[in-house]
Amino acid sequence: MINPTFTYNNPNASCALCDRKKNPHPDYSHEPIVTTRLKLRRGDQDLCINCYWEIVALAMNSQANILDIVNEKLNMRRLITKNAPSISERYIRQPDNPNAASTKI
Repeated sequence: MINPTFTYNNPNASCALCDRKKNPHPDYSHEPIVTTRLKLRRGDQDLCINCYWEIVALAMNSQANILDIVNEKLNMRRLITKNAPSISERYIRQPDNPNAASTKI
């Protein structure tokens, strides 16, 4: 297992997997997220402490390599983002009438 070094109080911190920038813990909501940097084939990526430990648990349960899991998640994220319609092409239902036709936003 990789021994992570976590970075605290970095005002520019963000997670490459969940895009989180603010600390989700209510007692620390005034602080930026805690991140660790992983060295991947495509370059260094910062992960929040929550995503990191989630991946560690997944790696331990599946006997997979942490870096392989992160690479796979980043690849899936890129594919989803690439194939997602732009916000101008999305449709939503009117909140006051869920049976009404969708409205383009």
